[in-house]
Amino acid sequence: MFKKKVILVALVAIMAISIVGMGAVAYFTDNITTAGAFSSGVVDISKIPASKTFSVSNMIPGEWTSLEELSIYNSGSTTGVKYRFSATNDTESLVGFGDKINVIVRHTFAGTPNPSGWPIVYQGKLKNLNIDSMATSGIISGTLGTNITHQYYYQFQLDSSAGNQYQGQNASFTVTYYATQSSNPGWSE
Repeated sequence: MFKKKVILVALVAIMAISIVGMGAVAYFTDNITTAGAFSSGVVDISKIPASKTFSVSNMIPGEWTSLEELSIYNSGSTTGVKYRFSATNDTESLVGFGDKINVIVRHTFAGTPNPSGWPIVYQGKLKNLNIDSMATSGIISGTLGTNITHQYYYQFQLDSSAGNQYQGQNASFTVTYYATQSSNPGWSE
């Protein structure tokens, strides 16, 4: 029995030494880090000329105005954009006068001569103007790359059906240009 106690004490002592010894073992370690910085892109279009407004006076039924240029420029965007534009009839001095204003919109790329021969992307009532760069992809390139300009020429007409009641009348419209990143499947955020 004495022998068994000695063996048991020896085993307990060896285990205690092993446990204490394990705490004294050293291990080498290392680590590295990688910095990260992130920023978001920008969608920013502008019109050329920046101060452009459409102002037509003394319209006569059936006569088209001369061509007026307005270009859309992808000025500050960090990505290609798709865009659209539409007109809103804001005011009219006689109800229905805004319905009598027609528009032809022609489009091509900057630097192409002879705007009167450019493809027509819209012809109809100004109040119904709705041009989508993606929907007219056969004529408009679809997306507008960074630092690229798309030129448009507008002509306006008082409809030939405008009778005497439309003399001296006026209407105002707003043409709004919308842009979103070209990968957006719709037009909302």
